[in-house]
Amino acid sequence: MLCCVLCSLGLLGCSETIEPSPETVGYGYFPLEIGAYRTYQIDKITFSLFADTDTTQYQLKELVVDTFQTQQETSYVLHRFSRLDPENSWQLDSVWTARRTQNHAVVVQNNVPFVKLVFPVREQKQWNGNLYNSLPEDTYEITEIGGSFDTPAGLFSDLLTVFENNEQDTLIFQDIRQSVYGINVGLIYQKSSILNFCNTDPDCLGTLEFGTKFEQVLIDYGKE
Repeated sequence: MLCCVLCSLGLLGCSETIEPSPETVGYGYFPLEIGAYRTYQIDKITFSLFADTDTTQYQLKELVVDTFQTQQETSYVLHRFSRLDPENSWQLDSVWTARRTQNHAVVVQNNVPFVKLVFPVREQKQWNGNLYNSLPEDTYEITEIGGSFDTPAGLFSDLLTVFENNEQDTLIFQDIRQSVYGINVGLIYQKSSILNFCNTDPDCLGTLEFGTKFEQVLIDYGKE
């Protein structure tokens, strides 16, 4: 009895392991639930020195349809549908998978796994997004926690912003990739600019040779 009293008073070195809450860890930025969906407006611009600039606009829907177990981990099956606009029907575009472990949020895109987030989340935290694949190391960084972002699906706050790359050398090469996550929603915005410029011929130095600009914004989400 005396020991319990002393523990409560902090007079002994008594300690109790307290598990952090999901909110503290940041799991809500990468929710996974069967039936959950997110719909996006996509704008993609493809540049080429030898062809006209190509602009593509379409809608993308991501729906969680199933789960399966691998190595004591639960993976979620994501069906991705596309259409030109609301007047067209959805067509299956691809099948991805996603999983959330205690420390990582992993998305397998076209059979290539990428570590999209790490837990617990905190500003300036960095990691290798290619940890589970054979591609060269690619440093991701959480640059901001907080702020707000207005989308066609609503105004979101308490955001998590990740730069998957921020290389802005416009004389030779530009690789800027940014993702924004909403709490209990997931990815709400993504943009990238990957451009290659001429650097071998003085007559074309700095001229854009080829590359793409991509923007994805949430327009609807919910559960079916």
